[in-house]
Amino acid sequence: MNVRKVLLLILVIAVWALAACNWTIGDCYPVGERTSGAGAGPGSEPRPIYTSAASGDFGADPQGGGERKIACNEWELEDEEERPSDSDSAERPTGSPTSPPDPCPEVGDTAGDGAIALTCSDACSSKCSPGMARIIYVNFDPEDFPFVTTVKDDGRGKAGGYQEAKANLKFKHRLSDGTNEWYCPLTIKMPLRTELMGEIDPVRAAGLSEEITEEVGYSMDYNLPPGIFCERFRSAADAAFKFKYKGLGASVTK
Repeated sequence: MNVRKVLLLILVIAVWALAACNWTIGDCYPVGERTSGAGAGPGSEPRPIYTSAASGDFGADPQGGGERKIACNEWELEDEEERPSDSDSAERPTGSPTSPPDPCPEVGDTAGDGAIALTCSDACSSKCSPGMARIIYVNFDPEDFPFVTTVKDDGRGKAGGYQEAKANLKFKHRLSDGTNEWYCPLTIKMPLRTELMGEIDPVRAAGLSEEITEEVGYSMDYNLPPGIFCERFRSAADAAFKFKYKGLGASVTK
């Protein structure tokens, strides 16, 4: 083999090696601008191609965006997709194989006697309906108001007799960091017989008391300290009786 054939063989090997090192999958696209698949091969929507035929050096962006990374091989695209972004790293919990427990209490145990309020703070916003700042559930029973006769009705006049019920109503306020629970003692008084509403037996008296206290319970501010809350609750219930049932003559005290 003469020297010319040796040089020609070396040249062929060098060209083949150079071509193998720069072999690409499809065209060269800026990372993130391909439209389908892991690469930008056949079947993809045409995009601007940056090759040596464009103005400037090989791989230069003719639009002037020289900082955009060019992906010419499939492995480059795979590395870019598998590499977590800064936002992903910030959101992914570290140091724990499990997600932290939900700090927001559930509302599923509201069934039953009493009143409960769930404050929808930032940690609990997912538990609230859109536009709601809190959820309140009030459920008192007629049995909570055991009326007893204090003055018998002698049947004289247009009204007579008196009765009262001593109640101790339960309230609860749930927050993301704990639960506050308290009771409000109150006494409800009303006649046994009225001029405008007729006879008020203990069953009817208990039903009216349940109605008024539940309506007031929905309007209360559960962020108040228990002592102030109870005082305002009694005052609001007394006013509600007088406003809604003017001829009843009911009153609410401690």
